[in-house]
Amino acid sequence: MEKNKTLTLSGFTDEQAKSFSEWMEKQSDTIQEKVKGLIEASKEDELLTELKTALKGDGKEVKGIADLIPVMQDQLNKQDIELQKLQKTGGEKSIKTFAQELKEGLTKEAESLKGMTSGKVKELQLEMKSFLESANASITTGSLIPWPQYEAGISKAPDRMPFLMDIITTGVANSLTIYYTQRKTRTDNSGFVTEGTTTTLAAGTVTQSVLGYETKSATMQNLLSFIKVSNNSVDDVDWLISEVQTELLTLLALKLDAALLSGATATEGFDGILTSATAFSAGGDTLAAGVTPNKFDAIAFAASQVMQEHFVPNYIVLHPADLRDLKLTRDDRGAYMLPPTMANGNNVSIDGIRVIANTGMTKGSYLVGDFSRAKFWMRKGMDLKIHDQNEDDAINQLKTVTLYMRGTLVIKAADKKAFVTDTFADTITEITAA
Repeated sequence: MEKNKTLTLSGFTDEQAKSFSEWMEKQSDTIQEKVKGLIEASKEDELLTELKTALKGDGKEVKGIADLIPVMQDQLNKQDIELQKLQKTGGEKSIKTFAQELKEGLTKEAESLKGMTSGKVKELQLEMKSFLESANASITTGSLIPWPQYEAGISKAPDRMPFLMDIITTGVANSLTIYYTQRKTRTDNSGFVTEGTTTTLAAGTVTQSVLGYETKSATMQNLLSFIKVSNNSVDDVDWLISEVQTELLTLLALKLDAALLSGATATEGFDGILTSATAFSAGGDTLAAGVTPNKFDAIAFAASQVMQEHFVPNYIVLHPADLRDLKLTRDDRGAYMLPPTMANGNNVSIDGIRVIANTGMTKGSYLVGDFSRAKFWMRKGMDLKIHDQNEDDAINQLKTVTLYMRGTLVIKAADKKAFVTDTFADTITEITAA
């Protein structure tokens, strides 16, 4: 609040002004209550009447207070004369009477406590700050002043990014089982023959060619994740359920991604891409004698193997450390040595094949392939539910949050050759000339 302002009363002696001030302090509660009642009426005569009554009615006032009344009346008369002169001459300056000044001063103090205008609040805060710093020894640096500021969000270690669902083929299943037909055998005994016979032009005869087919199936597999949370945590922390949902979705997505990459029928119900992929085989091809192969050479040979099986490789999957090593490859003089077929930056590619770096891959290994040849059939998308009747949740004030999905991965027998995987070390050894 503002400090009390001293009212200057012209015509008063110092002793009279001091006496009046002391009396006002003693009678502040009584006088201010009465003055506040007169503020709305805004009548100077009534204010003076009340002051006169208060001064004359109490015989214990400080000596000399009663002598103030004639002085105040004389001031009012003089100010009224000046006001009439200004009104006649059209003057714009207004003169405040003592009663007006007193009324405004008290009104201002009353409003500061009752209305708390924005300006007053600012002044009040400043004074509180000063008070806490200087006069209250119990306020320490460990207390919550000013009010604490809370940063939104949860601090947690980041998870690796799932990626396989973005690069493989997906489909929606309408059945519990996916059936498909694939060619099992094919023999080619055709040849050029003499007209009207099965005798070949060279020698021998053309025999029967054989085509064989078989029906295969893949069953939908269930993937489940769940967690328990207390009723209190959900009631008191309104964002907790959304956070739990996010965490469960992340866990399920990572579990599915790992199964798509390296799953096995015995544990996941289907073989992942690495399990189905073909191991690298140079087939006797090597680099020229005296050339020391590097990781770029290993990837080039693996991609060539995919293409020799008449597939078109579209992705190379590496551990981030192996991609780093590719970028930092140097020659014998220590100069960086990137092949002209490698594009760097946000979309790294080698010979036009996009490179994906992900910690899902084991360091030191690679996977090259045509990922359109792996297809994930989705029977049920991720379904999240909250239960309060599981086991003894109701009496223990708990909730069970479940998340599950259904699907299966299909890589047909012929398409397994669309994927080649191995370690860099083994591949480099195999393509090194003896």
